[in-house]
Amino acid sequence: MKVCSIFRSGHFLFLLCLFAMEGKKSPTGKHTCRKGLLSQVTENLYIKATSLKSSVPKDLIKTTRLLKKTTKIMFMTNCSVRDQLLSFYVKNVFSRLEVGSDKLYFISAFQVLQANMDACLPCAPSTRLTSAVKKLKRMFLKLGDKGIYKAVHELDILLPWIQAYIQT
Repeated sequence: MKVCSIFRSGHFLFLLCLFAMEGKKSPTGKHTCRKGLLSQVTENLYIKATSLKSSVPKDLIKTTRLLKKTTKIMFMTNCSVRDQLLSFYVKNVFSRLEVGSDKLYFISAFQVLQANMDACLPCAPSTRLTSAVKKLKRMFLKLGDKGIYKAVHELDILLPWIQAYIQT
């Protein structure tokens, strides 16, 4: 079992490195779009999400959701929401977790995903926080540490959104 886990981690790291190299800027200075690798990295994030979720306390708040259905619609159609939501997870959620290899994989993978999603569908950077992400962040901060646990456990919601967006 341990060998299988090591293989998966090694396989994931290899894909992440390959993905990062493939997504580097071309001689023209633009990132190249690699949708196939986006899907592979997202699928591997599903595997890593399981161990990441098991490393944080269980989400006991059942009456509140950070990632709402209306946010999904905006995530699928608005590049600013996509970019800000991925940045939110990197800066506000993963950065507050204890240091561990799963955390580093998620931060790296989310940053690479973000860069490559932008290469596939360029988006003008937004200087203002979108209302969807503003509401999410407000609720997250209101929950304190429990907000971190809730956000990590809601990766089960976010990852399918990312996969669905990549496939469209």
